[in-house]
Amino acid sequence: MSLEVDQMKALLRNFPESFTEAQIDPLSNYYELVLKWNKRLHLTTLTRPQEFFERHLLESAFSESLILPSVNQVWDLGSGLGVPGLVIAILRPDLDVRLIEASRNKVIFLVEATVHLNLKHVKVIESRFEAIKGVPEESCLTVRAIEKMEKMIPEILRLGAEASQILIFGAKGLEEKARAFVHDKKIESLLIPGSNQRYVMNVIRSTWNAESGRVGE
Repeated sequence: MSLEVDQMKALLRNFPESFTEAQIDPLSNYYELVLKWNKRLHLTTLTRPQEFFERHLLESAFSESLILPSVNQVWDLGSGLGVPGLVIAILRPDLDVRLIEASRNKVIFLVEATVHLNLKHVKVIESRFEAIKGVPEESCLTVRAIEKMEKMIPEILRLGAEASQILIFGAKGLEEKARAFVHDKKIESLLIPGSNQRYVMNVIRSTWNAESGRVGE
């Protein structure tokens, strides 16, 4: 395991434009925690350093780069192993981060990770995201690993109706679904660097359907 962690540190150091020297140790420690817990909890199938780095760390760093300057809080729905929310928390200690997860076992892992990494600005919430009434203004809602993502778009937009921003990972086709509820000028699907078919859909609060004041009505 130490060899894998050393390889992860080397990968991180090769991307100084994305990761500072101060972030390398906590990100590597996070990776080590995932490896430790993965056999029991099946957090991810991507455990080799290169694939974990590309799919989990780099994608999270890309989403962090999109967060609006006005945002002071991040809510990560269906956080799972903590991607992108926990990674964003490591990269941005100035942001309060809420990790929403329904699985008790994954909640235990997330709590352990936040304690181990001394992320005092992170709160883990055990809940199905449908039970969350909404997120506050000046927050960014991130969604990456929700089952049946396309069908859940209306519920995600409802939950983020007051948020400054929503970042949704997925195929470009999600944008068409979202446009039924969002004006077209401030919604964009951005191709994740290094990918041919994975996108982050970036939605800004001012794009909600303003006629009724409610999403999808």
